[in-house]
Amino acid sequence: MAMADFGAVLSNPIAAFVLRAALGAYIVYMARGFYADPFAYFRKWMPRMHEEPAVRKLIRALACFCVWGGCFIVATAVATQIFGLHGLALAYALVTLAAIATWFLLPKPSSPLAENGPGNDRLGRME
Repeated sequence: MAMADFGAVLSNPIAAFVLRAALGAYIVYMARGFYADPFAYFRKWMPRMHEEPAVRKLIRALACFCVWGGCFIVATAVATQIFGLHGLALAYALVTLAAIATWFLLPKPSSPLAENGPGNDRLGRME
């Protein structure tokens, strides 16, 4: 069996588009999870971790940036691989389009009462 020439595989426009779109969609999927519940992943491995509101906001801001980045990757893949568009004006349009898509893709924020309510106490979660 001969080794595949990965350069030839990645130079295929269809493979390049599929890989870029899959990467962008995966980034959006993962970042939406972190945006919805910033400490969910950390609770699993560090159940006694103290959850600071400032850290929650920081994780949500980084997750929002990652959602935007994933949207930008998908939009760029579509514009360059499907439509063959290039240029500075397209870059500005894609940044704006990714920001609009991010606005629609972010999960709805939970109410402040739900975050601080009795159901979210740290000791109850550990039991």
